Amino acid sequence: MPVSDNSTTASNAAGKVAKIVFLSLFALVLVVVSVSFAVHHMRLGFEKEFQNTLIRRVQTDAVNAASAVSGEEIKTDSAKAAQKYGAVLPYMMLDTNEDDYTTQAFGLYEYTNGSLSMMTGNDSDLLVAMSIPVSEWMTNEMTPYEVREKNVYHYLVPIKDQEGNVAALLELSAQSRPINEMGNRLESKILSTVIVAVIVALAGFSLQFIIPPFLRLVSNKNTEATL
Repeated sequence: MPVSDNSTTASNAAGKVAKIVFLSLFALVLVVVSVSFAVHHMRLGFEKEFQNTLIRRVQTDAVNAASAVSGEEIKTDSAKAAQKYGAVLPYMMLDTNEDDYTTQAFGLYEYTNGSLSMMTGNDSDLLVAMSIPVSEWMTNEMTPYEVREKNVYHYLVPIKDQEGNVAALLELSAQSRPINEMGNRLESKILSTVIVAVIVALAGFSLQFIIPPFLRLVSNKNTEATL
């Protein structure tokens, strides 16, 4: 075979390889972007629904627990009330287990002389009631007060005595950061798996276009050497 024919064959093979590499890279980027968008969208939807469910649970549990706390008992003997509710309230809060993917904390505060003092609760950085100005949560309606942060939710319920004055405050807070971290890890694993699978598939697909021209080129060179 003339040298020009060999050059043409090699050039065609190189062109096919370049075309395959370009299309493979384009397909890889397209697949990764599409999967990343779909996984991220589903993850955000799941986390939003989880947050909404968690907020409803926090609100329900906080209101139920606050209704079981007597503001008059706290006003009469706060030390005795602290012992009583310190033993009772943990069983009325959110069910804490490894499957919840949440961190929960509660605090019961006595309200006297315009300020709060901790009576019982978790020793947790999640509790924020004492850092919030009284004027923000103490309103004429005495309705629960909520604070929403990223991945953290606080719910404060005023507790009144028999005269209708605020005697205490119950706070229930929940943090869903663990599920956010789990979502990051899961999303990363899915994308890594997809990328590896696509690369392997494209490599296998590309071999059928690369190997035959290469074998023909080697065969032609061997034939020329024999002649």
